[in-house]
Amino acid sequence: MKTYIHLTLIVILSFLLFGCYNEKDFELNQSVFIEDSLYPELPIYSEWGYNTFGVYIDRKPFVSREYITPVKVIVKSDTLHFNLNGTFNGKQTSLKFSIKGYSPNNHDELSVLNDVRINLSGENVETYFTNGDTTYHLDILDGEIHFKKFQKLMVDKEFMKSILSGTFKFRTVLNNEPTAFANGRFDLGIGYDNFFKFNN
Repeated sequence: MKTYIHLTLIVILSFLLFGCYNEKDFELNQSVFIEDSLYPELPIYSEWGYNTFGVYIDRKPFVSREYITPVKVIVKSDTLHFNLNGTFNGKQTSLKFSIKGYSPNNHDELSVLNDVRINLSGENVETYFTNGDTTYHLDILDGEIHFKKFQKLMVDKEFMKSILSGTFKFRTVLNNEPTAFANGRFDLGIGYDNFFKFNN
């Protein structure tokens, strides 16, 4: 009888612990969208791992959404691809910065980007914009992305995610129209589920 009770307790505790871990992991992946009073429909600039980003594209908001993973970091060879995913004009949309010269092995090594400014019109950067089914390779006139702050998110002394926060802006030509991507900001958690490293 005692053995049965002990086994039952072990099973119940296992379910509780597993459930708490999954709940904690789920909560870390949630987005917290707090609207910026100065820039309506964009999230505030933050450095808390809110899992949000936003930018005006000629005064229309391109922002992260709760049901879409807001960022994926993909490293191939010597290039880091920083992919922002959300919606613009009612369509699923992505903005990708492909930056040569950065090849971290894991999300912890994204610390090399702390307080780094990258000239988006430079030769070592390619920028792509996908709206719906159409992808554009953007010719950047001027602009930059500033990875202002890298942080480690610790939960119960366990390293869970890397947080990258920063700003970006640039001007380009989109659909034969001069277009400004303005007041861009991001505050993103990056970990096992959205950091990928490929060797070729």
